[in-house]
Order: sequence, then structure tokens, then C-alpha cells
Amino acid sequence: MKKVLVLGAGRTATSLISYLSKQAEKQNWQITVADQSLELAQQKTAGLPRANAISFDVFDVYQRGKEISKADVVVSLLPEDLHFHLVEDCLENKVHLVTASYVSDEMRSYHESAIESHVILLNEMGLDPGIDHMETMRLITRIKDKGGKILSLRSFGGGLITPESDDNPWGYKITWNPMNVVIAGMASARYVKDGKLKIVPYNRLFLDTEIVDVEGVGKYEAYPNRDSIKYRKIYHLPKLPNVYRGSLRKKGFCKAWNALVKIGLTDNRYIVPESQGLTYEDWLSIYLTHRNGETTKEALKDFLNVSNNSDIIQKIEWLGLFSNKRVRLKNATPADILLDLLKQKWVFKKTDRDMVILQTEIEYQLNGQKEKIISSFVLKGEDSEHTAMSKTVGLPLGIAANLILNNHIKERGVIIPIHRDIFRPALKELSNLGITPTERVTEI
Repeated sequence: MKKVLVLGAGRTATSLISYLSKQAEKQNWQITVADQSLELAQQKTAGLPRANAISFDVFDVYQRGKEISKADVVVSLLPEDLHFHLVEDCLENKVHLVTASYVSDEMRSYHESAIESHVILLNEMGLDPGIDHMETMRLITRIKDKGGKILSLRSFGGGLITPESDDNPWGYKITWNPMNVVIAGMASARYVKDGKLKIVPYNRLFLDTEIVDVEGVGKYEAYPNRDSIKYRKIYHLPKLPNVYRGSLRKKGFCKAWNALVKIGLTDNRYIVPESQGLTYEDWLSIYLTHRNGETTKEALKDFLNVSNNSDIIQKIEWLGLFSNKRVRLKNATPADILLDLLKQKWVFKKTDRDMVILQTEIEYQLNGQKEKIISSFVLKGEDSEHTAMSKTVGLPLGIAANLILNNHIKERGVIIPIHRDIFRPALKELSNLGITPTERVTEI
């Protein structure tokens, strides 16, 4: 009997566990869902005959080794920085590992060892990264197989909320890892435009935006996401003159978020002393210069050079940063304080529905004609538990485990889903499950 160990029973695990349990019944597998919270793991496996739940501590060396040794495949939903705890046990026991996380330098260092052990360490098998890789490679290989030449590659993704659930000035709620939302302002970005390198430092990241029109849902704004340049190598397009990856937000979000970055509220590098003794207004005023008895709101308006009725000021006021409510965290970083506040304000309610958007735009030349293809995935969640994010992260992970257990993946080592024996069957299965793109092709 084949065995799958799922590590993590959080929000994105729902669709993964459901998919694996159905496959387990068809193919005589056993699924073990392990989480620090036994209660949470039990909730996710309730009523599933081929699944059991256990309490799991990734730092317990004995338990970790014992549980991994029982499995044929480990699917990890743990944070990226915890995966290295799993790799040694996976290699020692010749157990395959699947994650949705970016390949870190530490993970990459296991490549040769994994090849020697004949083990698959498949990463970036979620939504973004994940489905974006697979859809991009599907389009690239189709164009290349016809003899076409790729001229430009642009990709946009976002975990958002549906218009019906949009009930706050930011047009945003926390539907995925909230800390990643906050510290995005600490990262720089790189991309290539017309053959020239472009670098956007973190303090200008949310000013370098553009409008993206997504069929069926309207216009969103995008800001550059991390390092786009590396995708020339990943997609085997080393001299591609235009490569850009962007994150999507509702129009107006980026200017307001840039204000928080400019103030310094997204910084995660130092502690605010005695933060628990401050009101949110006290905390905000620390970063501002008050002239002639100005209120904090007036000082912020001057600092940002905006008017009192500015959308930016309204968004910041809605967050409660001018309030007398006290900060709940002791000796916390600015990013931690902001995150705790956002968790209180950007609440994803039980009646809310999330929405995932992934759009890939490729310009190419074929038979002497320049064309552009736009592939768009738009998926809306069912409710706060069966979310679009859960489906688009969890289902690719489950499909990967299925492919591995049925020996459909020939590659070994540290890999991502850019290989035909992964992206072709995975995209076909996603389509069967209702996750399929629309395509538009136009002449340029």
C-alpha cells in the first residue's frame, strides 16, 4: 500500500487532502495528515476512510524520521524555512518530497544527493509558483514546436477577494500567508525591458505599477514581483528581451501600501521598544515630525504630501492608525505590529469568497507574423474553507503526489514543474477539475 504524509493542515490543505483521499480510495493508498494541532488535522480528515490524523512536531527529530520513513511521498505545506528539516530524512529513507515553496539555495544544495538517492524533491508546485510555470511552459513549447520565436513574456498573479466580498477601502483581505503580504515592501525587484535591466528598490516597489486588464473581472494594478530575470534561464530563453512578473492588487491599493512602506511600518529589521505601551497613534507619530502642534493625521498628510480627503489618508484611517487602541504585541518589529493590526482589519469572514487570478501574456513571431497570446485563469472560492487559494495551491500538490506514486516523473533531484512529464498531465488533470484557462490570440 502506497502512503502519503501531508505536513500541515492549514487553510490551503483542504483541497489537497480531499483530492488525495479520493485517489486513495481508487488506488488503495493511505493518507496521514500531520499538524502541530491534532484537532486541526482531525477536522481536515473527518469522515475520510483512507486518512488519519496525527499531532506532529517538525523539530522532534525522532518523530520526524519515524513518520517520514513510513511514507512514499511527503507533501509539505510547512513554511519554506522548515523544509530543510525534512530533506535529510527524505534522502535517508528514499522518500520523495513535494512543496509549493520557491527553491531556496539550501534546497538547491541537495540536488546531487537527491539524484544519487534517486529521490524527487519537487518544489514550486502550487499556484504562483506552480501553475504559472506549467502554463507558461505549455505555451512556450507550443509556440516553439511550431517554429515560433518568443519575443516577450509577462506573467501576473494575485490572491484577492471577489467583488461581492469587497467591503473595505483597501479591497483586500488575508487569504494566504499574511506575513508575506507585509514584508513584500522589503524586497526589491528586477526585470528586463527591451533588453535592458530594470531594478526597482523596495522603497519604490509599489510606485512602479501598471494596469492589467483581466477578461471577465476587469482592471487591476500590478507591481513587479521579485526577480523576473532568472526566468529566462528557467524557461530556456536566455536572451529574451522582455521578461516581467507582477503581483495583482485592486486599483488604488499600491499607492496606499507605498505610504506604509515610506513611513517605515513594514520594516522587519528592528524592535519597537515597549511597543505594548503605545497606542496605534503613538506608534505612527514616532515616524513623523509634528510642526506647530499638528495632529498626527496632519503631520502624516504633510509627510506624504497629500490632502485630507486623499484616498491614502482614508485607507490609513480605516486601519485604525490614528486610534487610541493599544498595540497588542510586546517589543515587536514594525512589520509584526502592522501584521497584527491587519489580521484584525483584513478579516476573511466565513461568508466571504476569495478569488485567484493568473494571467500569462506572450508575444512571439510565427511565420513572419507577430502575435500575442493571453492565457487567463480566474477562479473563485466556494466559501471561507473551500477557497480558490486552497484549490490552486493544494490540487497541484496532490496531482504531483499522484504522478510520483504512479512513476510518471522521470526526473530526479531538485526540480520544478517545467518538464513535459509534469506540466502536461498536471494541467490536464487541473482542467478536469475545473481549473482551465481562457485564451485570446491577437495580431500585433
